[in-house]
Amino acid sequence: MDLPFGTQTPELDVLIVGGGLSGLASALKILSLESTLKVRIIEASDGLGGLMGQNSTRLVDGAQQDMLALLTIIHLSPRRRRSVSGRLRRCWDLDRGLTALPAKFELGRYIEMLDLRMHKFRSKRFSLRERVSNMEQHICHNLFFSKSRNFMLNLVELVCGVPANEVDYDVFMSVCSSCGGLKMLIDFYFTYPSSFYEISTQRLIESILEQLQFITITLNCRAVRVEHFKNYVQVTDDQGNKHTAQAAILAIPWNKVQKLDFEPRIPKAYQPRTTSKSGHKRRQLISQFQLRYGKSVWTDLGYSGNFLSSQPLVSGHECRMSSFCGYVLHSPEDQDEVLQDVVDLLAEHFGEEMRRPLECQCSTDELNVAQHKPQTKPWHRVIWSSSSAVGTSYRTMMGGAVQSGFRAAVNAVFVVRPQVVSWKDMLVERPKSAQDVVSSGRIRGLLSRLNLYNVTFYSFFVLGLIWLLNLGYARAF
Repeated sequence: MDLPFGTQTPELDVLIVGGGLSGLASALKILSLESTLKVRIIEASDGLGGLMGQNSTRLVDGAQQDMLALLTIIHLSPRRRRSVSGRLRRCWDLDRGLTALPAKFELGRYIEMLDLRMHKFRSKRFSLRERVSNMEQHICHNLFFSKSRNFMLNLVELVCGVPANEVDYDVFMSVCSSCGGLKMLIDFYFTYPSSFYEISTQRLIESILEQLQFITITLNCRAVRVEHFKNYVQVTDDQGNKHTAQAAILAIPWNKVQKLDFEPRIPKAYQPRTTSKSGHKRRQLISQFQLRYGKSVWTDLGYSGNFLSSQPLVSGHECRMSSFCGYVLHSPEDQDEVLQDVVDLLAEHFGEEMRRPLECQCSTDELNVAQHKPQTKPWHRVIWSSSSAVGTSYRTMMGGAVQSGFRAAVNAVFVVRPQVVSWKDMLVERPKSAQDVVSSGRIRGLLSRLNLYNVTFYSFFVLGLIWLLNLGYARAF
């Protein structure tokens, strides 16, 4: 597409749309490459951090190299999670009831089967297939018990941002493959192992802002229109102000990019191919909460604090001594009562003391949507960023946000000051880590396919075959 030539002089070198972790990481990287560039960040909400939250606790592991590199730049040391005694048990609805044991067994088999298939989705040569079952069909075909089904349906919605019936199998596997597999995602969203590190998002944002003292940050400024010219980009916000820059980084998920008015329209070659057949439906919201008490009420009852309820999806853990944090998925209609519903649910399992927190905080945002392969190719002066849309390593997580932010920053500086970008800065791929190399035997792969459906079928088949042989043998003699 031949872009028109603009008549204005850009006031900025780089404009960053979105003040989440990806946008903040881009700003840091730009300054490390060329400190003289004029950069501005505009954020639609009244605070920075995006889905990460402003005053919560997030987890990282030692394999998120980009995230650890960011922490080194801002001189922030993560804290290892407090080790919980093995005598304390978790409070999961998956562990309760007569069907808990078989449900967990078939769920473990299903997760192992998907993890064994994950390696082919990491290949760059892999492309999304046109006709493939959605994840709801795949889950219901392989899992029998409602407990295990609900667990997987919730996980798919968390990872991809939409219900499982709107997510194709290939898309889900592609997203999971960038995060080290399904078991790693379950650790991040549900189990919270003590080997992970805790990061206070408040301290993280404050430490980043200390490095961005000379960058203009405008809050409550939502971009509504993007005009792309051959020599600059002009972004108009909801107050009618126009921001012109030599390059623009859209550090927002693709579902929010689609709400912008582009002139000219984004060419098809620069749009990720999405397989969604759902149309425009109202999405679930995610609310992150943190409750502080005078003591660890759950520990007195013999619980570690690891909590999981499938309907509605509520997951939480002890983030600090006597503090409980987590998240809940809910519809927009339930937003006003979500915190009270969470407290009532916790009180049902941990006692009435959970209804009287000393301090409570809650922030709500829209789930980021990941229904396509990562869109890493910039559209001339418009550069995509965000963990869910662009991340190729730890996609939809903090590591993916930082990685996509760093890559977008390099692309932006290459547009504005190509002479300061080296070939090492342009490298994206890293050597494969141990988690990327999967060795699986044929027998292990076959065993992982076992579920209640095919075991029942083959059992009846074998019994029927034996009965027919016995019948034929009896008639012969």
